[in-house]
Amino acid sequence: WLKLVQELRSWERGRAGTCSRICARTAHLRAHVDMPVRILDEQSIKEYFPDGIKPAKAMTPEMELYFLCDAGKAQPRLERCLARKPDINKPNEMGVTALMFACASWSVPFVSRLLEEKADPNAEDRNGARALNIVNDLIAQWESDAELEREDCRKRRLAMEVTGTILWDRPNVEELEPFTDVPKLYEIRRLLEQAGGKPGENVRRPGYD
Repeated sequence: WLKLVQELRSWERGRAGTCSRICARTAHLRAHVDMPVRILDEQSIKEYFPDGIKPAKAMTPEMELYFLCDAGKAQPRLERCLARKPDINKPNEMGVTALMFACASWSVPFVSRLLEEKADPNAEDRNGARALNIVNDLIAQWESDAELEREDCRKRRLAMEVTGTILWDRPNVEELEPFTDVPKLYEIRRLLEQAGGKPGENVRRPGYD
């Protein structure tokens, strides 16, 4: 791993020939590490790490779009990226689209803008998941966590009332982050459904199915 990191740093300094050495180090890890390792082929390495060129200058419009949607914040940067005419529906090597990244980042403006650019809400990743699956899973997760927080809050305050002791407490769940942002997920779901989006029906769970 250390040698692979050293090669990546050499690439950052613009040294020639690092692409082939990165591939070689990755292949070596694949042969000697027993745990699952995500292996990128040579073409993917070149796309992510072009020889002697900084990513900001050589990054494809689609790659830049993935990174922007994963953060879901810089709208002016998104507009500059869209001006480069990326393929909005091009998936990455895992089948994930820019719209899926935007949904996972809880970004209502990004989801809305991508849908305006004809992003496909029914595109599936390699496991059969669609954008709505991502949003529905997030809603289920955070609503469940919110209910647990409410229950803990009731227990804390009941203990203070019964014992007359001042204990550690915190605001109601409706005032806590990121619970205050959960309505964004419902708005994203509404936008996806309005655009004709449906959840995938045959989603695979790696390691379980």
